[in-house]
Amino acid sequence: MGITGALLSLPVSASPEITRQMNNFMAQFVSYNPKKYGMLACLPTEFVDDALKEIDYAYGTLKVDGFSIPSNTKGIYIGDDRMDEILSELNRRSAVVLLHPTKPAGANESLFVKDMSIYEFPFDTTRAMMDLIYRGKIQKYPNIKWIVSHAGGTIPYIAYRLSTVAQENKASSLSSDEVLASLKSLYYDLALSTSPSVFSTLKELVGASHILFGTDFPLRYEKGVTESIEQFNNYSGFNEGEKHKIMCEAAKELFPRFR
Repeated sequence: MGITGALLSLPVSASPEITRQMNNFMAQFVSYNPKKYGMLACLPTEFVDDALKEIDYAYGTLKVDGFSIPSNTKGIYIGDDRMDEILSELNRRSAVVLLHPTKPAGANESLFVKDMSIYEFPFDTTRAMMDLIYRGKIQKYPNIKWIVSHAGGTIPYIAYRLSTVAQENKASSLSSDEVLASLKSLYYDLALSTSPSVFSTLKELVGASHILFGTDFPLRYEKGVTESIEQFNNYSGFNEGEKHKIMCEAAKELFPRFR
């Protein structure tokens, strides 16, 4: 598979100083071939004022394509009201934002197997995005285009429960249809998520126009990336037009400078 464009990201929340260094590093890499590479800048989400300054710097100086933020920062999830100033600025700029999971605060890794991120990352993606949706932040900040890592964690598989039972239990003031519409507005990447069950569930939820091919490289080795590509190419549930949409056109709609 020939790669004509790729977006780099470092979805972590660090100090303002380290965040600036990471963003400058990515920008330098992009500058070697800006027609092929773009970047999603990271933000120091723990420090609201600094995060706002970094948004301005990233757009004004680095000319970034969007941002990546973690599912939570020391237990503060993106739907928390303390994040509103950041979300408001991202909304004002019609930003593309990648949500990437991290370990939930307070998780005791000694109680579980060696690397709890294997299963906790998808769960924390679900926690973060559903908290954002149930609080009405998708409607409040409608100009943000959200990309959810790893096929949305568990979201596609329990979308009916998330939309229907939450309304019955009064977990949100949104109707079931409004919750489902929020889920359908998201973009879902396929990093570490290229099994037939993932493909069919995502296709039913959002269709090819909101599915993006992703790899998690270099955190996932080249062999794993090759396997993901093979699994995608061998899946018969997408026609050739849908595969082209997922591999190329859906991303170009989010990042039109790659057209």
